[in-house]
Amino acid sequence: MQGSGKSTLAVIASGACRKRVVDMESLFQEATGFSTAKYRKQFGASNHMLRQEEILRNALQTYDKGAILVCNGTSLERTGQTLLEEFSRTHPVIHIVRDLRSIHQYLEVVDMSKLQGLVEFSGPLFRRCSNYEFYNLTENKAPSCIAPANQPSVPVFLTLKRTERAFLNFLSLITTTETGQGKLGSLEADLPLSEVATELRNHTCAVQAPLAVLQSEDVDIEEIAMGSDAFEIVVDPGEVEFTPPGLPSDRADLITRVIARVRRVTVVPIIYHVIPVPEQDPRWTSYLEHVFHGLRSAPDFLTVDMSLDDEAIAEVVRVRGSTKIIGHMHSPLNWSNTFWVQKCDAAVRLGCTVVRFTRPAQFMDDRAMIQCFRNNIKQHFPTTPLICFNTGRAGRQSACFNSVLTSVIPPSLRESDQFSALVERNLETSWLTIDEATHALYATFTHEPMKFYIIGASDEHNISSAMHNAAFEACCMPHTFQNIQTSNLSRLQDLVRDTTFGGTAITRPFKIEVISLTHSLSKHARAIGAVNTLIPVRHLNEDGSIPDALGLFKERNQAGTIKALYGDNTDWIGIRACIRRGLSPANAVCHSTCGLVLGAGSMARAAVYALLKLGVRNILIYNRTLANAENLVNHFTRLVSFPNTPFSPSITTSNRVPAFRILNSKDDPWPADLPPPTIILSCAPIDAMGDSLAPDFTLPKQWLLSPTGGVIVEVAYRTLDDPLTEEVREKAGQSWVCFDGLDVLLEQGFAQFELFTGKRAPRRIMREAVLSSVGSQGEKEDQGIVRSRLDNVVDLDP
Repeated sequence: MQGSGKSTLAVIASGACRKRVVDMESLFQEATGFSTAKYRKQFGASNHMLRQEEILRNALQTYDKGAILVCNGTSLERTGQTLLEEFSRTHPVIHIVRDLRSIHQYLEVVDMSKLQGLVEFSGPLFRRCSNYEFYNLTENKAPSCIAPANQPSVPVFLTLKRTERAFLNFLSLITTTETGQGKLGSLEADLPLSEVATELRNHTCAVQAPLAVLQSEDVDIEEIAMGSDAFEIVVDPGEVEFTPPGLPSDRADLITRVIARVRRVTVVPIIYHVIPVPEQDPRWTSYLEHVFHGLRSAPDFLTVDMSLDDEAIAEVVRVRGSTKIIGHMHSPLNWSNTFWVQKCDAAVRLGCTVVRFTRPAQFMDDRAMIQCFRNNIKQHFPTTPLICFNTGRAGRQSACFNSVLTSVIPPSLRESDQFSALVERNLETSWLTIDEATHALYATFTHEPMKFYIIGASDEHNISSAMHNAAFEACCMPHTFQNIQTSNLSRLQDLVRDTTFGGTAITRPFKIEVISLTHSLSKHARAIGAVNTLIPVRHLNEDGSIPDALGLFKERNQAGTIKALYGDNTDWIGIRACIRRGLSPANAVCHSTCGLVLGAGSMARAAVYALLKLGVRNILIYNRTLANAENLVNHFTRLVSFPNTPFSPSITTSNRVPAFRILNSKDDPWPADLPPPTIILSCAPIDAMGDSLAPDFTLPKQWLLSPTGGVIVEVAYRTLDDPLTEEVREKAGQSWVCFDGLDVLLEQGFAQFELFTGKRAPRRIMREAVLSSVGSQGEKEDQGIVRSRLDNVVDLDP
């Protein structure tokens, strides 16, 4: 459908996957010398259809690999549909959906009623010859807080940054995860929790939200998801009258749109659950249609009713793509009945990743019975994650002690007038809120209050304390986060003796020195050569080594004697996130991209690592002390020469290794063999420690000559009205997007929260806490900027 955004999304995908875009309309004009409309008018519909079929067939063969094909409706008449349907059996074919109003505005002259009829007619056709679909949510304007609020106007290209993130994350789910040229990984792949499958972690919960509630534009999805580990979209097949052979177009569009909205504003995995219906129920066919349609949006998990016959379940598993299947069963049978073991065996045999069993609670005190069943399943199926609890009001206790993806409900929904109707329509509706589930873990000493710190030589870390304490409170965690100013690390030794020590953030000047106190480092900290996060290790492997990521996360929120310290680095995550948010499509990272780093300390090391992870191959360093710059370059030159380095596929699979250069003076001309930088990272400290920039430091004009502008990140927090970024705007105009130290602090803080707690960060709460803290402590001129950012914080990506 014209106006759905196919061409724009293709350009986004092309930049990320490094594949060429092939437009079928352009191919038709090249082959015939006519547009499709003129050709049809001059040579007739029959001839036009034959030429379209010929060109499409050749294109699918010629561009079988290494390309992104954009097809319009005229390419898909009759035989074209068959060709594309066959192609979809071995390739991702994505149907792009968009709201009618936006398509109408794009086409301008089409009557709205005619357009609606066309969409209803073409929807089923496009779905038949595709295997995925993406709802292209319309962006009317760029949120004013995508870039710092002190940037007078937001570049037009930032309007699509949220669309870009959503689409690239979608592509990461439907394309291969193997590393290599042109492959695409998740944008959140390097966040700490992404190293461990959600279903393997302990004490996780999935917040339930009915499709009927989520379809409202007014619902606050981010608030619903806060504190959860997964987001379960509950679909009732009885809400719509079903007429074979498929779902009505408006129903299918609604499901796709809701999944897209949830994916856009959360970072937790999505569970797609269709309420089961008995096979003899007339809605049974509708149930299967809803299940198969859900798979088209590539949810992270999808439930399948284990009362279906093996053939139907096997077909769902066969076409699941990257989606993990949860074998789901709700029955009143007693937990001691062999029925449950048989169903678990069938789920595992048919390829389900997770098993979820629930039954109506008979009485409150049946915890022993259900625990006995869990132990039995664990003995027979030790590697299969089991979700198992009783439902209803009396089932809340058993749900609290379920370890994997316990179903919870948003407090706002349970307290609403809709709750009784929800329970009546779906007996599995949870009575337990996320707050209650969390409180139960601490009330039973399963989890314990922990003490966290930030350690550095400066006393200007109250912002970090405010950020983490607000996050703890929002997630109902009774933890504390304190600021410790010290001139040496001896204080750390005292903290580690406390059995409730949960971890600490490390700031200047200790990020390199603290490595000597650790027993193990993450691959990122090891590559950077600096640590900004320490977490305690309370259990070692039998050989005395540090547990893997899963083992470390299972220890979070638990007190005890500390046997080792594990060091990680999240600074690079914060820097990389800011770069991604600010780069325009014209400045997408390619083989010629240049990045400039100012400084040579621990933050500069994190900045270089962030550039390498993004695939930047030309990295220049400017630092006041030449010897320190040389040490940094030597460190990374050695690192990139080693095999199996943790860098982007474009780095590790390229014949050309990254090149590092040192600028001896800012007055020197820019190297003639390199284009101007499009990424500038200012990492010099703001105080007298180390290689701080001169008070009157200015960026030379030759560093700002990129015709397409770029992104500048001021890593250190000075003031919201930062002189360096102000200078860039004055010299280079709005083609440069600027981020300050608060942006970096927040982005790295989200990852740090995951390391501390084993939970996804409540990002909006942390942003509000940081800005409020700055507003109360900052300079008078910062107040207006803070107010503007706070007003717009809801518009930011998660």
